[in-house]
Amino acid sequence: MRGWLFLCLLTLGLLSSRGADPSPAIVPAPDANPRALIRQLDQQVPGGTSKTLKSPRSSTASNTNEPWFNWRTRPDSVDARISRQPLSRVLPQLARATGWQLFVEPGADSLISSTFRDLPSREALGRIFSHFNYALVPGTNGKPRLLVYRTQSSGATQEVAAADDPNRIDNEIVVRIASGSGYTAADLAKLTSGEVAGELKSLGIARLRYADADAADAAREKLGALEGLGIEDNFRVPNDDSGDVIGNPAGPTTLALRPAPVSTDRLVIGLIDSAVQSLGPTYDAFLIGREAVVPGAVPVDGLSHGTSMFGNLMKAAEMTATGQGTANFGVLSVDVYGPNDQTTAFDVAMGIQRAVEKGANVINMSLSSDSSSPFLHQVIRGYSDRGVLFIAAAGNEPIVSPMYPAAYPEVLAVTAGNAAGQFAPYANRGPFIDLMLPGSGVVPFGGDLWMISGTSTATAHASGIAGALWNPGIGTPAQLAPILRSHFGIKP
Repeated sequence: MRGWLFLCLLTLGLLSSRGADPSPAIVPAPDANPRALIRQLDQQVPGGTSKTLKSPRSSTASNTNEPWFNWRTRPDSVDARISRQPLSRVLPQLARATGWQLFVEPGADSLISSTFRDLPSREALGRIFSHFNYALVPGTNGKPRLLVYRTQSSGATQEVAAADDPNRIDNEIVVRIASGSGYTAADLAKLTSGEVAGELKSLGIARLRYADADAADAAREKLGALEGLGIEDNFRVPNDDSGDVIGNPAGPTTLALRPAPVSTDRLVIGLIDSAVQSLGPTYDAFLIGREAVVPGAVPVDGLSHGTSMFGNLMKAAEMTATGQGTANFGVLSVDVYGPNDQTTAFDVAMGIQRAVEKGANVINMSLSSDSSSPFLHQVIRGYSDRGVLFIAAAGNEPIVSPMYPAAYPEVLAVTAGNAAGQFAPYANRGPFIDLMLPGSGVVPFGGDLWMISGTSTATAHASGIAGALWNPGIGTPAQLAPILRSHFGIKP
């Protein structure tokens, strides 16, 4: 019984909604301290760990020992984390982060350790190259040139190649086709001996796949010379939430909450994740559809990540709507993983488009990547302008670097924390974060009780609370954002 009560404490007495009151809604302040309730969920639940959540995972997840930079130009500000790494390993990562041309004196090397936040770029370079001389000079091709040397700048003759993004898919490119250019995805694939692996026709975005990385690079160069085309990379999107069986359910495994009668002003939450399995009729009553953008049979052994997010979303909604009985929202499951243990930025974009086309006006993305995708940002920005609310996970690494899509300004970024406003040990704590919610929850599935931990879970909690709070008097789904910030916002 104790384990089950952890989730029941999520939002008990926390927030209340005004139901179908047609007048503009004023959501009252919570009667109880939200942080006190978060503390209950932040505790570790005792029990065995005999089974593990079937969570999408990626072998390309970031290595915390790798040199890391967040190099901003507007405003001029740099974050870095370097722990006893040789210069030869630092420079390729720096080239990738800045886009500069880097040249180093052959044979120059030394271990570098430097960790800082929000330093101007000049001061950051001084910290990083404290054992060397350096010069940053204008480049002939518009890119600045950074020279690193011992005594004379003329000694910096060895060019440094930028490190590859570990999430980059080498044999694919994404092409943004300008309206009126006259090109089709099929034309471009034929021109470059590739194949169309996916297309967002209404948005003019195509995914092209090639036999290998060399063929993709050749296509990138060929298409880059044509007018009306924008060429980008496609990225893997890992997810690293964890889950364990903690015992058998000792409490109710059904929801007391019921969906309100279907109406034109119902909130629809698009759950962009892996497939959602059945959690029983009271949960499934809120599932208004299942969509899949990735073909292939979905594994059915064990709890899926999407199911765990749906379960946590629904329990958060139930506890928020205590005493209300019904909630005016539904959940649309959009599977962007299929049988795979990772997805891609393109599949996430396609999942968003599918969800919105099917009526979703809130998008839950319990996933994150350190690779920014301009075309994915374009998709999010376009639908945000139409009033869609986006909520995404901040990432399960205790760093301050931006994670995407959470770091895009149109998205509510959610991290995990406790009642004192402290970050969970695994949670991202960057300045882009908007909300802090419990990162732990429990879901009954297959006769077991599963405990799920991660910023993905915190994100699902935020979406569930939004669903329970929704009523047409609020205005548009986007206006739920300031309500969530008022109760769960990160304090400066």
